[in-house]
Formats: sequence, structure tokens, C-alpha cells
Amino acid sequence: MKDDPVPLGRPITRSQVDPTLGATPFNRRFTCNDVDSHAECTHGWSIRLDQLSPGPFQGTLHEIRFDGMQLLRERVNRALLKRGDQRAGSTSFSIPLETAGAGYCGGTPLRDKALLVSGGTSLPELRTPDHQDLVLLTVPTDTLRTLAWLADEDDDGDCTGTLSNETSIVRVPAARYDALTSLLVAGFDAADTSARPFALPQARKTLRDAILVELVDALEAAGRPVRLDPSARRRVVERVRELVVSQPDAPLTVLDVCRAVGASRRKLQYCFEEILGTHPAWYLRVLRLNAVRRELREQSPSSASVSDVACRWGFWHLSRFAAHYRELFGELPSDTLKRPPR
Repeated sequence: MKDDPVPLGRPITRSQVDPTLGATPFNRRFTCNDVDSHAECTHGWSIRLDQLSPGPFQGTLHEIRFDGMQLLRERVNRALLKRGDQRAGSTSFSIPLETAGAGYCGGTPLRDKALLVSGGTSLPELRTPDHQDLVLLTVPTDTLRTLAWLADEDDDGDCTGTLSNETSIVRVPAARYDALTSLLVAGFDAADTSARPFALPQARKTLRDAILVELVDALEAAGRPVRLDPSARRRVVERVRELVVSQPDAPLTVLDVCRAVGASRRKLQYCFEEILGTHPAWYLRVLRLNAVRRELREQSPSSASVSDVACRWGFWHLSRFAAHYRELFGELPSDTLKRPPR
């Protein structure tokens, strides 16, 4: 029996076909109003989320997994600080469909018609826009490397030149970007129909190959990748992040941070404005407020009190703390504590 041809008519061997081809596809939706629950449902990733912009959080995920490829459509209504790791051996493409507000990755602003590409396991801290609707496409890196032959023989472009263990931003011409996003949205729409076309391996293979071809076309037409070079200001912000992560139970202040990184308050301010589009006092307060919320979600009124948790995270003015908490999360800390523990 002959193997199915790939697009453009070039034959491939059985070893070049993803070994999961024919496996039952995975299609699910998830909606929540808690950033930690949202992070836990991001399959294949180990992600930590902190809410940055004020207001009740609402997030939805629509995930499709088949034949070694993962499509994840994420809609969130608040700016988030996102950091974590992805599965080894994979390359991810973050493809915005619609955004509102500024976003930053490693100090580099996120632009329209641009892909955020990462082939490494550890991702730089991402400050997402205030509202966003995006598709996260994850493909085995080895699969992408076998697609170099799709490039025109007379074309100097090579999609594999974009692939590395580093994270980069790739600007794509509007026509190619729109073709890719239209195909991805059509795939999500088809998955929700009663016909369930992706229950059949032939339909899944057609979609998979079409996505790979559009992705290669987009990468070939793209400009040179913008590498996230570690500038001096980015290193300062990363050092602050390391301090926060290494001392999860210590409520750091701006004074602590200035002493630890050897920077003045003004220099620290410039670093955070450039890298994350915010200021250090707000950044530290937001992390502490998120830590309080995380702890309250794990407790009950019989096992903890709001005042004890708040004070443990350095909030000594409880009425002001409650106002800041309500501004950020849209509810009082006592309401959070009354929910069933996570």
C-alpha cells in the first residue's frame, strides 16, 4: 500500500509521518474566572499567571490536539504576567487574532501581524495585552525541520532559519498572516460542528498539512526574526523576578529590590517601564496581591483569616489592602475566602 502524498505532490516515507497519526483527537473547551485554574488547563505547559490589570478575570480555552499538533485558542480579558516552560522538543507559535493594549515579551513590544516563536523549554516573562484572542500553535520541532524542502528552489528563504532554542518575534506580511489566521479559525469552527470531521484521520491529515504549508509560507515571507537580546534593563527586571521567585514568602519592597540589584529608584523605574510597561511598585504589589488570592483560594474561613494572610504578605493597612484587592480582582478578599477551596 502506498503512503499518502503530502501537499505539492512530494512523496514521503512512513517514518516521516507523525507516529500519532490516526490517534483519537482531543477537543475540549474550558471557561473560568480564576487565573490559576486557567493556567492548569494549558496542556503541555507549566505556566504561572499573575493578573496585572484591574477587574474580574474571565478566560476561555479551546484546545484541539491531533497527530502531534496542538491548537489552543485563548481568550482573556485582563493583562497577565505569564512565565513558565513548554514541552521539550516542541516549537510554539503565538498568533494573535485580536488584541487591545500593549504587550511585551522580554522587553520587546509585541506588534500587529507578528508571531512569537519559541523553540526552548523556558520562556521569557510575557506581559500580555489588556484583552487578547490568540491561537497558540505547537508543533514538534523535528516536523518543522523536515519541511525545508517546501521552500522554492530559487528562494533564499528557509523556514528553518527561524527555529532555535531562543524566543523571537517574527513580522509577517498581512496577506500571509491573514491566510494563516483564517485557516486556524476555520479549524476551530469545524471542530465544533455536529459533523465532527476530525474524528476521521483523513480530515485531520488535510488540516494538519494545510496548517504546516501556511506556516511555512508565512515564515518564508517574514522579515528577519527579532531576537530578545538581554539588554541591561532587561537583566535588571529579570533579576527582580529571580528575587521574587527565590523568596516566595518574603514580601519584597522597592527598597529591598534597589539594594539587591544595585539600582536607584529612578533606574528601576526606567527598566520596568521599558521592559514591562509598568512601574516596580505596582509590579511588586500585584505579585503580592496575586499571592494573597492564591492562598485564600486554597483556604476556608475555618482554616485562615483574611487579615492573617494579608499581613503575612506585607499588607499592614487592611482597609487599603481590601480596596486594592477589590480593584484588581473585582471582589473583596473575604468573598474569595468563602469560595470552596481549590
